[in-house]
Amino acid sequence: MKHLPKETIDQVVQGFDIVEVISEFVSLTKAGERLKGLCPFHSEKTPSFTVSPQKQLFYCFGCGAGGDIITFLMKFENCSFVEAVEFLAQRKGIQLPDENGMVPQDHKRKEKEAIMQVNELAARYYHDLLMKSATGKSAQRYLESRRVNHETVTEFCLGWSSDSGKNLLHFLRKKNISLKEAQDAGLASLRQGQHQGQHQGQDEGYDRFRGRIIFPIYNQDGRIIALGGRKIADESFGPKYLNSSETLVYSKSNSLYGLYQARQFIRTSGYAIVVEGYMDFLSLYQAGIKNAIATLGTSLTLGQVKLLERYTKKAVFIYDGDQAGISAMLRGLDIFEKQGVDVRIVMLPGGHDPDSFIRQYGPLELNKRIDQGTPAVEFLINQAIQRNGISTVEGKVRATREILAILSKVFDTLVRMEYVQQVAKLLDIREEIILDELHHKVQESRQPMPGIRQRAQGAPMPKGVQGKKESVSVLDATQVAERMLLGLICRGDVPMEDVIEKSILDNDFQSEPMKQIAKEVFSLWRERGRIRPEELIFALKDEKLKGVISGFLFEEVDHGDISKEFHDCVAKIKSRDLIKKLQYLHDEIKSKPHNDPQINVLLKEYSEIKKKIMIS
Repeated sequence: MKHLPKETIDQVVQGFDIVEVISEFVSLTKAGERLKGLCPFHSEKTPSFTVSPQKQLFYCFGCGAGGDIITFLMKFENCSFVEAVEFLAQRKGIQLPDENGMVPQDHKRKEKEAIMQVNELAARYYHDLLMKSATGKSAQRYLESRRVNHETVTEFCLGWSSDSGKNLLHFLRKKNISLKEAQDAGLASLRQGQHQGQHQGQDEGYDRFRGRIIFPIYNQDGRIIALGGRKIADESFGPKYLNSSETLVYSKSNSLYGLYQARQFIRTSGYAIVVEGYMDFLSLYQAGIKNAIATLGTSLTLGQVKLLERYTKKAVFIYDGDQAGISAMLRGLDIFEKQGVDVRIVMLPGGHDPDSFIRQYGPLELNKRIDQGTPAVEFLINQAIQRNGISTVEGKVRATREILAILSKVFDTLVRMEYVQQVAKLLDIREEIILDELHHKVQESRQPMPGIRQRAQGAPMPKGVQGKKESVSVLDATQVAERMLLGLICRGDVPMEDVIEKSILDNDFQSEPMKQIAKEVFSLWRERGRIRPEELIFALKDEKLKGVISGFLFEEVDHGDISKEFHDCVAKIKSRDLIKKLQYLHDEIKSKPHNDPQINVLLKEYSEIKKKIMIS
């Protein structure tokens, strides 16, 4: 993983207002000195999500999520620490160091920016051509025939490329953009026989898109990184669908059409609807089903699944029933299983794709089918049985082999066992036979097959449960005291000098997660001689611990007698050691012969410690 120096992170984060960033994702309203809104991390009707401009922190009193601006982005975008910093860095135009700690040459960043600017110019040019030129009338009529309205055309910056093959290049030339720059952006091609290294005049190249409706492809930041095109006349040159060639900023297998516009709706609904084409996506989006994305003509790749994972762990695929789509689903099943994505399938009636279905039957009917979607594994099993038939021996054997291939991609042991039981009934084959064949199938594919059942007995006791039991009341009291004391320290109510003076050290904290927080608190104190909440949150790697610290800082504290509260916490924490000492003395006394002269010494010490515990 890329390592980022703290100085670099401070440079990136400094100047950002957490309220401004979070407001892009959460609707916030003023509540005194703080702002409140509905928590984006759990379902709620009454706002418990709180943002403090003074502390530059957020905290949810409902689910306990909390932290700084980076923590929020990590949790909201489901991304790594480095990716969250990169998100902010891009906004500031700061170039981060690479894996070797070196800042990449500035020309690479400028090259990427130049490619996006060329794409944005091209998209705007094609949009104007659609909306304002005489040649765009046929494209407008086509979109009207597909019931794409003006608002959708505008929101997605749809465009039109004429058959000329030179118009875009001539436009770009006026903007001082060369043929090579257009090529680098994936928008132009060389004439046959011309090579990249040869001298290139503008007349030697041609527009990649000719006679097509243009669909700009956006990245997650809303920048146009590529174009897609669909021809509207059979006699037009090239395939029905065509995308920009791959560039420094665009990779087909790592991009999803419509994700930028749909991402908030995906998060709100809890799932994404996956379709195959631009028009399918636009029809759903325009009809109010806005949690959809399109795969740019490919079955979902690992890169696309990881991209989608930032917003949801559930996906609904809508298929038109062709065998190619089903085969693609089977190929991609192991990707979804490994990433833990719950996939369901909706099969449309023959002759319909999502676009035609929604135009004929409407969004309500499609939503009904989405609600009744079939789990992917179950769907594929049923397809294998229907396709092969099981009334004959040959058909049953073929179906069984296909089903074994499907089940071998299921990594969850309990889920796999459930399907084995179902398949055994459907095929009228004993479970043991299916399990045996499945085991061989998994070995062939070199995938480890998890154990069928977990041992219920003989497992080791969880860490922290072994050994002698302490008094529950003592544990409860010291856990509360540890939490209260760390809250006092983090809020600055008690100076660390006073804590050290009372001989409280990080190893005095025993309960989780206070032990981990205390370790970082004392480490920061030794290193810098101060405790600042933002530095502590940065130092903690665990998301839940960041939430605990935020919780300390958002607590409504009665600052009555801080000194008494502090001394009570210290006494309770120290009493735990006294309890342990008392138990040790008790065992020692019991182990001695009744006439052992040392017993009196032990009894005296036992009595003194017991008095100290009662006082504390």
